[in-house]
Amino acid sequence: MKKSQKSKNPMTKMLSFVFIILLASCATTKSPSNSGFLEDYSRLRADQNGDRSMQWWEKKDFNWSQYRKIMLDPVVLYDHMEAKDKKIDSEKAKKLTDYFRNTVEKKLANKYPIVIAPGPDVLRIRTAITEIIPASPTINYPAMAVAFFPIDMGGAVIEVEFLDSETNEVIATMVDKKMGSPFKPRAFSRMGYTRAAFDGWAKELRIALDTNP
Repeated sequence: MKKSQKSKNPMTKMLSFVFIILLASCATTKSPSNSGFLEDYSRLRADQNGDRSMQWWEKKDFNWSQYRKIMLDPVVLYDHMEAKDKKIDSEKAKKLTDYFRNTVEKKLANKYPIVIAPGPDVLRIRTAITEIIPASPTINYPAMAVAFFPIDMGGAVIEVEFLDSETNEVIATMVDKKMGSPFKPRAFSRMGYTRAAFDGWAKELRIALDTNP
């Protein structure tokens, strides 16, 4: 009688584990759901530049370049029923919302002053973080050891309203989800990819104000 086949070696098991987790993470990636923070979601459309996670609407003839100053409402953490890990303690929540606001201010301040009063050239921005997606260092440590890249990329979802500060007319809205990239690893911090998402949105806002896309 032939001896039973030996079980897979540890390296093969680890590679199989990494592969399964990677497939699972890809399969669960989807567009964000609406939280209720925005008043109207019916006008939102898929991003014209091919970003599958972004939904966008802006008023016809909206001209970013007419606004030279920014009025930022406090960033809020706006939980909804489908949000993963929606229960986050108040101290962590404040650190994340403060980080997001400070990142936007740093990205804009040298050209677009942050003001507290409405004006004809002031764009008001309301922002809610509607989902925090933490990364798992527990998964990423073995993945990095075997495959040399992380497989559990965290991120965040935001909803944003852009308003004329004098009339409070809504002139643009956005819902977007950003996930981390294995090529910009922040795999060993639960909130590293979330902060990277905030960095990305701040950069995109600056580009929009500069280029009037």
